[in-house]
Amino acid sequence: MNIIECAEQLRRRGFKAYCWKPGEHTSEPDIVAEKGGRLYNVYLEKDPSREAAEEEFAKVHGAQVLYLA
Repeated sequence: MNIIECAEQLRRRGFKAYCWKPGEHTSEPDIVAEKGGRLYNVYLEKDPSREAAEEEFAKVHGAQVLYLA
């Protein structure tokens, strides 16, 4: 599933979803989403080697992490 399909899936679940183009080798999310006033950094895949950096990135930005696969 690609980023556009994932964003559409989130929208069907009531999220506002915005596609995002992360920089290479960063902890930036693939999609930024919002639901009920809560911001989410959405990643298409969970990668244990990047998980801590992704969680820290989300914390700095007041977001929660959501993995789709």
